Amino acid sequence: MLKKKQPNGYYYCESSIVFGEKHAAEPDDAELVSLSKRLVENAVLKAVQQYLEETQNKARQTDGSPVKTEEAASGSKNDSDNDNSK
Repeated sequence: MLKKKQPNGYYYCESSIVFGEKHAAEPDDAELVSLSKRLVENAVLKAVQQYLEETQNKARQTDGSPVKTEEAASGSKNDSDNDNSK
């Protein structure tokens, strides 16, 4: 408090720290809810896809017929491709 009071009656403020306000980089509540919903939807979708692949693999093992999986449709090699090359 080495400086004189300002005309408004307050001392000169060289710096200040504000507590409790959000910074521009922090997401607001609506954005967090939206991101949370998207994460849950993606997790559920992934779980359903994994379940379908597992049930298709079990069906393939029981009847011996090849079942097309999402991996095969995307162009990556799966077990049936490896079996055909032997």
